[in-house]
Amino acid sequence: MIQILSKKHNEQPYWPTLKLILSSLIVLNFYLSFMEIHEVFLLGKIFNLTLIPMFVFIVAFITKSTTWVNWRNNVAPAIIIYCTFQTIDSIPLYFSGDLSLKKYILFPQNGVWFFLATPIWQAIFLLLPKTIKNNKAALLFILAISLIFSYLVNDYREKSSGFFSIIYYFPYFVLAYLISENHISSFRNKNIFIILCITTLAIIALYYRINIIGFIYRKNEYGLYLYEITTYLFDFLIGILLSTTIVYFSLSTNRYAKVSNNALGIYLIHPIICFALLYGLKQFDTQINFPLVIFLTLLTVTIALKLASNSVIHWFISPVITYKNKPDG
Repeated sequence: MIQILSKKHNEQPYWPTLKLILSSLIVLNFYLSFMEIHEVFLLGKIFNLTLIPMFVFIVAFITKSTTWVNWRNNVAPAIIIYCTFQTIDSIPLYFSGDLSLKKYILFPQNGVWFFLATPIWQAIFLLLPKTIKNNKAALLFILAISLIFSYLVNDYREKSSGFFSIIYYFPYFVLAYLISENHISSFRNKNIFIILCITTLAIIALYYRINIIGFIYRKNEYGLYLYEITTYLFDFLIGILLSTTIVYFSLSTNRYAKVSNNALGIYLIHPIICFALLYGLKQFDTQINFPLVIFLTLLTVTIALKLASNSVIHWFISPVITYKNKPDG
């Protein structure tokens, strides 16, 4: 009976569909942020620890074999995407009176920094010798160093510049190089009860995080720093555990490939749609509650997918730049 509930295939997740689901959950999380924090604290925390990290991991995992030629071809599109949607996402700032040149230049809006970060992360690994990229010990050392820098820049993301997110999320990019397709296949073949137990324990640990870590804190010179570092590492590990659950239950079929190909459309377009819908609700003094959040999420995803299917808009979501003289490779 237990064996029947186990996965009986070794297929990899269909990554575009997983990105579609993650993008939709990012929209949900966006609307949840407008509710009372105590009502959605745990759900919001789970989303914050998994959604963007999973995006980073997926991009790293599926582009591990990228070349300098592919990298060069993707740099210009990344810049186009960033400039286009950084400008569009600045429209709400203009209407709220918060738009300034400093904010426009230093603070990427709604995760558009991700598209500039990807070629930077890829370039770092392209520069590394194969002996390092194929050495688990070396990769673990890079992961440890990246975690230290990630912790150190965390506070600067909101205070100084959103571009510090490039450093903050880099550990998840490194993590993808430590995991192979065989690792994922083996994990997806585990018994479902084991996965459910891991997920449940991770959520419980996250809920009681303050109590679990609290005994480390002492009112002395070093207690607070130790508490903050432990909390950061605790969240990192919980995020990994919850992310593995997402990977375990991810679909392997490309049945929804046509829709999934517009996953980035949801990621990029949803902020301006959310702004328009929330602005309309504000005119009627509508209280944001969970059923309304679900409705707004479905509506936003539907509109975003429709817009992303437009050929002109789609080009700005996924620009194609053709070079006349491409080098061999």
